Amino acid sequence: MDTLSASGPQTADLAALVASRLCHDLVSPLGAIGNGLELLQMVAEPSPELSLVAEAIIGAQARLRLFRLAFGAASAGQSVAAADLRRAFMALETSGRITVQAELPAPLPRTGARRLALAALCAESALARGGSITARPDRIEAQGPRLRLEAPLWDSLRLGQPNPDTSAASVHFALLAASGPVTVESAEDWLRLRP
Repeated sequence: MDTLSASGPQTADLAALVASRLCHDLVSPLGAIGNGLELLQMVAEPSPELSLVAEAIIGAQARLRLFRLAFGAASAGQSVAAADLRRAFMALETSGRITVQAELPAPLPRTGARRLALAALCAESALARGGSITARPDRIEAQGPRLRLEAPLWDSLRLGQPNPDTSAASVHFALLAASGPVTVESAEDWLRLRP
């Protein structure tokens, strides 16, 4: 059973609801800050400082969309539109060290989209030196120089069992593993995940 979408007040469900609430409550203030910045840019001279703030807001809004998809509640019967999926995955580019190709032409069930988003975050963790991520409906592929593949984290995905030493930096591995085994194929410079 997928503990991420099971019914009842289980700990994983409550954590997902908290994540959904946090993401929901942060959307409005970030939007207001973005709108305020646009007004400021209309009356102020362009400056590196304003550009930096604008980039930070755009990046925060993008990451929030991805986090809502990856960490938020996912109920059976819900789906995510293809355009929303592509926008969420493009958040992985905000670091400037990763390029993304989101080949997601059709809506996906919300639970499947969640697993795909978690897999993309796992792939991002492996690309410590940058690289590229391709998101397809059934898999995430990553390429980059000398991938960082910490064995306990990746083994937990293959086994479908969260690592007991999970930290905040690796919680996406634990959540993906808790939802079932993942097929992981890798070499020194490429990685494929089928969640």
